[in-house]
Amino acid sequence: MRSVRRRALLVLAALALAAAAASVAGRLAHHGPARRSDVALARRTPALGRPGYLGSGACAPCHPAAHATWAASYHRTMTQRAGPGAVLAPFDGRALVGPGGDVSRVERRGDEFWAELRDPEARLARADAGSPLEPVPKVWRRVVMTTGSHHMQVYWVESPRDRRLHALPFAWLIDQARWVPVESTLLRPPQGDVVYTWNRACLPCHAVAGEPRVDAEPIDTRVAELGIACEACHGPGEAHVAAHRSPLARYRTHLSREPDPTIVDPARLDHRRSSELCGQCHSVSRYPDEPAFLAHGDTYRPGAALGDHRQLVRHPVRAAQPWLDAALDEDPEYLAGRMWSDGHVRVTGREYTALLETPCHQRGALSCLTCHQMHGADPDDQLAPAARTDAACTTCHVLQDSREHTRHAALACVDCHMPRTTYGLLKAIRSHVIDSPDLATTLATGRPDACSLCHVDRPLAWTADHLARGYGHPRPDLPPEHETTSAAVLWAIRGDAGQRALAADALAHPQARAAAGADWQAPLLAHLAAFDPYDAVRQIAARSLRALPNPAADLDPLAPPEARARLAAELLARWRAGPRPTPDPARLVTPSGDHDAAALAALAALRDDRPIDLKE
Repeated sequence: MRSVRRRALLVLAALALAAAAASVAGRLAHHGPARRSDVALARRTPALGRPGYLGSGACAPCHPAAHATWAASYHRTMTQRAGPGAVLAPFDGRALVGPGGDVSRVERRGDEFWAELRDPEARLARADAGSPLEPVPKVWRRVVMTTGSHHMQVYWVESPRDRRLHALPFAWLIDQARWVPVESTLLRPPQGDVVYTWNRACLPCHAVAGEPRVDAEPIDTRVAELGIACEACHGPGEAHVAAHRSPLARYRTHLSREPDPTIVDPARLDHRRSSELCGQCHSVSRYPDEPAFLAHGDTYRPGAALGDHRQLVRHPVRAAQPWLDAALDEDPEYLAGRMWSDGHVRVTGREYTALLETPCHQRGALSCLTCHQMHGADPDDQLAPAARTDAACTTCHVLQDSREHTRHAALACVDCHMPRTTYGLLKAIRSHVIDSPDLATTLATGRPDACSLCHVDRPLAWTADHLARGYGHPRPDLPPEHETTSAAVLWAIRGDAGQRALAADALAHPQARAAAGADWQAPLLAHLAAFDPYDAVRQIAARSLRALPNPAADLDPLAPPEARARLAAELLARWRAGPRPTPDPARLVTPSGDHDAAALAALAALRDDRPIDLKE
């Protein structure tokens, strides 16, 4: 018996040593070898390390599959130190020309990436001093950090004095393989000389447990880890690792049905608390004590009630929030830049705020995890398998005949109940307020209805008739133009900038092409791509042009105005030389099958030019 016990103890000791070695190896693999270049980067990027946090490398030895699926996600690569494996854009010595002809240069020096730009700190000092005409010298600065790796990537250059990071004025659009000015990626009017600083604006959501420390001298920003990593959702891991160093302790926890008190498992939380994990980043919210946040970081930890640590903003038509008055005094457009007038969120990255307005969450158990999962999902959208079908909806909403309900041969629930009325990242994104088409709301708010985003060739009167016949909706009083002209065309040409962006995206969407054809949109999209005053709208329209079959020409939406006008004229001439579409005044197609330029000009003269600044 003594011999058996000795062998058992030796086995347990070997297992413990192996676990300890794996943990050390995991940490080394996570942080990588301390090369000289890495050490130099560490001095100029936020310092790693917060009390209670160990980093995702400590999770890998015991949770290799979960670690691997997270590592394949865009959450991991949201923020990275700039190195050959992280930088996606070509730093090849080219000159990047921005608005007003200002030129930046980018080049690679071995494993380092450098940019020539106008001194960001001198630009900030000039703005603070109220001297906009004072010249700013150009400087070469090392790029030390990246943000984004899915749709676009932004680059941050070092400060010569502290850990403050300033954005290179150009971003890399990944799908187009193109450099563009950062300002051109945003739906907003020209802002003049803007300097973006990572330490305050980006840190809360693009790193784990960020601590800005921007009032320190020198600034000494700290984070637990760059990117959105394990401890952002599961909480600080030090106590968990300490409690499970013993293999016996790990097996006891694994076999127990009780929750592990040393770590947060989102799947064990109720639908409100689990959604709040996402809401810490994907919400419209404010810190109740801004100076405290800047000094010490966010006090929220996974599993806690998010509302105890943040002011979760809802539109006043949805909930009374007296403290919001101060925010509106500072910025009267605070809500308009984030929400439609009925409280529906209109910008990406704020999906939790939209979920709060959804009856399925308010009265049911719908959560972010109903449709999304971090581990084992396609990194492109993190959708759970049930969300790729109607199963996420039909679990509660049982339909005897889905075709009878939809009146369509092939439509998903989300197509009608989560239409693409949210803007962000130069495209339209699904609304995360789940509701039904309502034309009275569309007329009151300007938010496009689901039907018109597919049937882009039909006026609201047509939609109203179908909703009345099929679902008993009352027919609202419609302005004359909505009796005769496609709603999508009206939004595209005379809507505000946010409506124009959504309509430009919808006009060539695959579902819209299937429902409304694809031979009549080119003149309308060419008009937007050439003449819209917003860079973002022009880029969306140009992308939609490229999606049409046999596009007539590639129109560069960021070319000088005279070049855009010339390309639009060439495109229109080539379109006229091709097959003519069926005459239809709703689509601005004349009886001869030509484009109705006079009707378009009349609509363009009524364009809503009120400034739109959407806060992605």
